[in-house]
Amino acid sequence: MTDTDAPEPVKQDNELRQMITMKQVLAKVPFSRSTLLRQVEEGNFPKPRQIASGRVAWYLDEVVEWQRELDRKVA
Repeated sequence: MTDTDAPEPVKQDNELRQMITMKQVLAKVPFSRSTLLRQVEEGNFPKPRQIASGRVAWYLDEVVEWQRELDRKVA
């Protein structure tokens, strides 16, 4: 097997995905809090996950994929 035939590394099911808070999302995406929540409600932005009572977080990889999708739409 050559280097070009090497299989892609397999992501382990038990690998943790990084989660970020609303404050961290808003630092990466130029939305106001109300616009972010509206975009989530309209299905235009990834949904947060409730991680504790009164506490939500987003998976960073979903936010990054949302950004990449914006780039694909423009290209």
